[in-house]
Amino acid sequence: MPAAILPDMPDEAMGALDLWIRLRGARSMPSRSDFRPLDWRAWMSDISIVELHDGDPRYFVALHGGRTQEHIGVNFHKKYLETGLTPDTRALALEPYRESERTGLPTFSTMAPRLYRGVTYTLWRLVMPFTDDTPDGGPQQVDRFVVWVGAASRRPYDFDTLYKSLQSNVEDRADMADRVSLSVLSV
Repeated sequence: MPAAILPDMPDEAMGALDLWIRLRGARSMPSRSDFRPLDWRAWMSDISIVELHDGDPRYFVALHGGRTQEHIGVNFHKKYLETGLTPDTRALALEPYRESERTGLPTFSTMAPRLYRGVTYTLWRLVMPFTDDTPDGGPQQVDRFVVWVGAASRRPYDFDTLYKSLQSNVEDRADMADRVSLSVLSV
């Protein structure tokens, strides 16, 4: 893969993307029958399988890795993503899925949620689309996503920093959009 088309991605995400590319072969996307859990064992704790359903809500988490839950702080296993998101974060959280569905390509995104005023950490998300099992030559519809989630090491905030953040009356107006990025990967 030419580095020019890829954002800075952790090695674990690159490995998962390489597997997705191998499974895809000459097709536009791999099909869901190409997903074999043993192939993904190196990432099993870091991936989720999100099925795409008709209607609203649409994004059903059929499998939610344990480390993924630790990174994002919420267990979405057997739940719709939409039901666990606040209205403020829903659009940002679902945009990588929507772009991946629209383009048929993987998306890589970063988000730096704020824990407290001045206290953030970075989450990485690689959304990889899979098609339904339509016979070759038929329309390829995105059916589900395999999603790798990782987190940068959390900065060890000292007690004084956390205490000042919690006690501050000054509203931090930094827009969440300044702490979010999304790349559609032309692989």
